[in-house]
Amino acid sequence: MTRDPRAATMSEAELMEAIRAMVRDLGLLAFHAHDGRRSWGPGFPDLVIVGRGGCVFRECKTQAGSLSPEQRQWGDTLKRAGQNWRTWRPVDLFSGSIARELADVAAYQLRLFEVAP
Repeated sequence: MTRDPRAATMSEAELMEAIRAMVRDLGLLAFHAHDGRRSWGPGFPDLVIVGRGGCVFRECKTQAGSLSPEQRQWGDTLKRAGQNWRTWRPVDLFSGSIARELADVAAYQLRLFEVAP
């Protein structure tokens, strides 16, 4: 895993904006639960992203952020139901992990996001 010094200072809003740009560029559909605490399902994942390659549920956190008990419950329940749920953090962005996962959801070839040497 790449340890980029920018990961420690990146806010959740900055992470979400980087993800939004990739989702848009890949032509994926995405839903962002702005404030799940005010909905019927507190703790619902921040993002639901859908493309030709599938659907993912993602909770976004800062590098040091922690999941609430409700967020853990949603994640555990979604995984038991066979869904693709996990937490994304800035280190996942800088390592290329988020780009690879979104490319899979879009059913695109990974080389779209690889940086030339």
